[in-house]
Amino acid sequence: MKNWLAAIRLKTLPLALGSIILGSWIHAFSFEFNIFMWSCITAILLQILSNLANDYGDYTKGTDRHRNDRQLAEGTISPRAMLITIGIFALGALISGILLLTIAFGNQWDLWIKFLLLGLFSIAAALLYTIGKKAYGYMGLGDLSVFIFFGLVGVVGTSFLYKHEVDFYSWFLAIGYGCLCVGVLNVNNMRDLDKDVLTDKITVASKLGLQGAIIYQALLLSIAFLCFLFHHYLSYYYSFAPVAILFIGFTHIQNLREADSETDYNNQLKYLSLGSLSVVLIYLIRLFY
Repeated sequence: MKNWLAAIRLKTLPLALGSIILGSWIHAFSFEFNIFMWSCITAILLQILSNLANDYGDYTKGTDRHRNDRQLAEGTISPRAMLITIGIFALGALISGILLLTIAFGNQWDLWIKFLLLGLFSIAAALLYTIGKKAYGYMGLGDLSVFIFFGLVGVVGTSFLYKHEVDFYSWFLAIGYGCLCVGVLNVNNMRDLDKDVLTDKITVASKLGLQGAIIYQALLLSIAFLCFLFHHYLSYYYSFAPVAILFIGFTHIQNLREADSETDYNNQLKYLSLGSLSVVLIYLIRLFY
């Protein structure tokens, strides 16, 4: 069980939950617990599916041969067992998604089919990130994928499930939160930069180099701050979320500049992941009504 928990990577799950919580709050007066619950379950299953597929894909490509924190590379889980588990989670995400759409849309088949296709695309994206000869995670497209699925789809898509409409201001939240999530991936890629270069894995960090990746990280956090700030200004919704991003971002960049070990980067991964979720929770506390 310990090995499977390590493969699932529990520390990545707060990011998936953050987008659901944020998207659900946009139409707070139309909130339905069943939609929220099945959205969370589906998002968690997709995130775990992505993590397991990432472990399998990196193992088959030999990317993990320099690592001692991956279960297939360490031999603690067999490739066959991992494939079976990937299939189980893919099926679970599909079933959970179908239940979610049934609750949210009923017999509105046009919306049902569109979101079903979006769900199938999400499952495919989780699998093809590192699996296959043309895995897009090896082509420098991981950041774009995270931005789309954690930000745009996760936030705006979730909000649509409640009221079947898109609030213009929600795009600012989606872009801002998407940038925070891309920042988490970027820290991961900074940590693995040398190993990725050795195995010809293309990431934004491997192309920019360490110093360039830190500047990129600062840009991501700055965009997140501005997007939450613009949302507050335009929608007359006020919270301390922009201030939280500013504080978390300043501390985080300072620590990244001083990081010189894998442990340092792992600490910043956890810090920004939990920090991003804390930004969402702080956003929920509206200052004025």
